[in-house]
Amino acid sequence: MPDESQSRVCDSQAGGLPGNNLEGDGHWLAGYTRSHYEHKVRDFYQQRGWEVFLPTYRSWRRWSDRRKLLDLPLFPSYVFVRLREADRYRAVQAPGFLWFVTQDHRPAIVNDQELQAIRQALASGLQYDPMPTLHLGDEVEIIDGPMRGAHGRLIRKELNAVALVVSAINGGVKITLPDATSIRPLHPPARQSRMAAPAFSRAL
Repeated sequence: MPDESQSRVCDSQAGGLPGNNLEGDGHWLAGYTRSHYEHKVRDFYQQRGWEVFLPTYRSWRRWSDRRKLLDLPLFPSYVFVRLREADRYRAVQAPGFLWFVTQDHRPAIVNDQELQAIRQALASGLQYDPMPTLHLGDEVEIIDGPMRGAHGRLIRKELNAVALVVSAINGGVKITLPDATSIRPLHPPARQSRMAAPAFSRAL
């Protein structure tokens, strides 16, 4: 078994793989896979010309006799794929595929803007890390730098750390911004004293 206490290197996978579907045709779905089958499911979908997104990061793993830099999923056991309804039956035949994330007994549609924010993070050059457990604060917009325009949620106690959330799978990625001036609250409180600090800095 590899040693989990290794250094991490940020890797950039700037978005999904282009598929044969027309723009706007089909919806993004979240497929849940067996552990370590994410890349096989992605390859299965890619071979069939479907648009697929497997966000990854690079991390060193240590064995007793060697170290290796691995390409690991940011959201373990999840692969995002854009499908038409008619293609879902073929999609579940991927090796290691278990089920689609559902809502009201139907596959849950993943928010395009949330996935786009993850793509921006991977391509931004900023530090990012997996977040197995989310601690969400105020909803914010990033207003400066390579992530400008992306929406996320402020992680309280770390004023320059923002969680980019994929709500369909209740997953998130923590991205660290240069400083707190790069963000602004999307929904400022209805009542606020003139002397009060901004909403995102009151969370200390």
